[in-house]
Amino acid sequence: MTGDMESLKPLTQRPDNLTTMVYDSIRRAIITRALPPGSRVSEARLAESLQVSKTPVREALLRLMHAGLIVSDGRRGGLIAKPSAAALQAAYELREALEGQTARLAARNAADDDLATIGRAAEQCLAGALAGDLETFRAQDKEFHLAVAAAAHSPYLRDAMADAYDLVWTLRLRDSPTADTATSCAHDHTAILAAITASDDTRAGELMSAHVRKVATSVLGAMAVNPAT
Repeated sequence: MTGDMESLKPLTQRPDNLTTMVYDSIRRAIITRALPPGSRVSEARLAESLQVSKTPVREALLRLMHAGLIVSDGRRGGLIAKPSAAALQAAYELREALEGQTARLAARNAADDDLATIGRAAEQCLAGALAGDLETFRAQDKEFHLAVAAAAHSPYLRDAMADAYDLVWTLRLRDSPTADTATSCAHDHTAILAAITASDDTRAGELMSAHVRKVATSVLGAMAVNPAT
């Protein structure tokens, strides 16, 4: 089975990092199931649909495979990962391990501008959650978590955490879309920010780990009630 390549719109813009744009486009297609679970994608067809060369497609596919969203089939492409509670749980476990450490390091290493960025994201995330604006909530949730990772000042850890974040949210939105944790998440961010600001690395790490575990429990519970296929 192959995915619906025609649903992928050509990329008319050419940013400095075209690979990132291709990556985001494919990831959105996975979330919306325009590229269905288990379907095969190929470099050539994706490049044709997006009207880009094969090089950024190849690089994006490698990143998606590394994240766990595409499974290699030994050819120039791969298979879209199928829904799996075990896979989603494992993805959250990865996030918990990585983000607990980013929060600890952020509490030790964050500069004033780091704290300001984290604080703005936490504030806007909470405002979006309270207003029922899920688009703003999701955008600022990502901004918050990436800002904490950046404040750790550990580039390898930051990049690994970014991939883990994308993996979780892609699987969550595709396979457990009914989970509602926005307001609770946003309030957790405020507490995590306070611990980081206070340079309390132990508490920051504990709060972040507990935050990821709590969300995982809610998302997996919703998936059990309404299993994806």
